[in-house]
Amino acid sequence: MTALDNLLKSYRNGTALSCVTAYDASIAKYLETQGVNIVLVGDSLGQVIKGDKSTHNVSFEEITYHAKCVTSGTKRTTVMVDLPKNTYNTKLTALKNSKKLINNNLADLIKIEVNSDNLDIVKYLIQKNIPICAHLGLLPQSVKNKSGFRKHGKTKKEANLIYNNAILCDEIGAKIILLECVEGALARKIANTCSCPVIGIGSGLGLDGQVAVIYDLLGISFNKITSLTKKNEKVINKVIQAFIKKT
Repeated sequence: MTALDNLLKSYRNGTALSCVTAYDASIAKYLETQGVNIVLVGDSLGQVIKGDKSTHNVSFEEITYHAKCVTSGTKRTTVMVDLPKNTYNTKLTALKNSKKLINNNLADLIKIEVNSDNLDIVKYLIQKNIPICAHLGLLPQSVKNKSGFRKHGKTKKEANLIYNNAILCDEIGAKIILLECVEGALARKIANTCSCPVIGIGSGLGLDGQVAVIYDLLGISFNKITSLTKKNEKVINKVIQAFIKKT
């Protein structure tokens, strides 16, 4: 039984799924020891590792490098890897890159930011037996300016689009759906309707699981400080200050 099989079995048995980003072997190993269900090698590395303002300049080579690092530190945990911007624009390119990760044991799940224009690519990958996590709502790879970072699904039109795309992804066989910054009521409606697990980040409670960026949990995010970062920053500060005082 694969790591993904075990994950989905746990979900069916009532386990709430936790998903945390990691970009190196040490953090990945630590998350596994703590019982995190999914380790995500996210293109968020563009911001928190490279110091860029967006995820747009992450290359496939960079995501592959970090996937190698993460899988060096895990044995049992499901590893999910983002396909970066412009690495799945066509069916054949998407399949080629997905296979490189899956066949080299660098990913158990491939995450793709889904919109109405690439649903055919998602369907194609699933038909080719690529396990897919469909990312809906706020799509960082498509954000052009700060106004794009907002709650999604507030208008009836946008809510219907997100809902219908989520249902379609579930019907065609997505293994997991990830909702980012989606209105809470809409996110819960999707979770209650879909047969696959629905996990969220910034989409409220009552879902099948939650996603977090490790640097937010540690309180050391390079970019905009979130409320989660502010809440947790004092913990790591105490560790660093204690070390400094001993030197």
